[in-house]
Amino acid sequence: MFMLFVICGGVWAAFPVIFSISYFRGIFHSIITFILSVTTVYTFSSASFACAGTPPCVVWGSYPAVGKGALENYTFCQLCSKPKSPRSHHCRSCGMCILDMDHHCPFIGNCVGAANHRHFIALLISVVTSTFYISIMTVYVCWHIWPSITYEPFDHSYGFGSDFAMRAIREIVYGLLKSVVLLSPRGLVLVYLFVSSVSLGIGLSILLWQQLCFIYEGKTYLNHLNDGVGEKDCQNLVQFFGCPYSFSIYLPHCSLSRFLPSFRKKTQRHKK
Repeated sequence: MFMLFVICGGVWAAFPVIFSISYFRGIFHSIITFILSVTTVYTFSSASFACAGTPPCVVWGSYPAVGKGALENYTFCQLCSKPKSPRSHHCRSCGMCILDMDHHCPFIGNCVGAANHRHFIALLISVVTSTFYISIMTVYVCWHIWPSITYEPFDHSYGFGSDFAMRAIREIVYGLLKSVVLLSPRGLVLVYLFVSSVSLGIGLSILLWQQLCFIYEGKTYLNHLNDGVGEKDCQNLVQFFGCPYSFSIYLPHCSLSRFLPSFRKKTQRHKK
């Protein structure tokens, strides 16, 4: 509902002003808004309604049913009453074990796991890009429709000290607040969109950076809490987004790992 309000409210508040300024700009920003809206709704639906990741189903029971070493490194989930594969965690909200569970996100109403982690990262990238775009557009439109700011003239007879600066700031803020009262409903919606998009964009940018750092370490959020820092490598990012390590099928003599920096700890050999 919040995403629909931002999309519909932004179109209602901003686009009549943009089209009145320039018809070409209106068409251009309409295309950008359509692309960002479709991308955000699609990634949200993919992350929210897709299964987060079902652990492999293994046969278990007595010795004849389970082969030797078939449940190696498995643990037993008391809540699901069945073996739990490595890197799986039980989510009490979803009532099931999730493979490579990162966390349970209340905003998408679903866990973030092996099956929808890439959709979740794509959603964060789309929302951060959209909030950045909304912030710029609201400032641009408000610049054209904002009422004139009136303030008392400054008295320069007392110099330009700290008192003068504080008085100037106070007069500008007071004049800005007085002009807000004169705003139309379209302007009030734009102010709300600016404040919400900036705050949401900052928060999700921090979350996106944290997620990319965990992927860079080859871990999820829960594994990071339990096991600490993993093996850092840029190839973890490449593998996460579905790119192969090498293009040997197309370029037999070209390997992607040659061009990606590796931050693995190298052991130093001491000469005898």
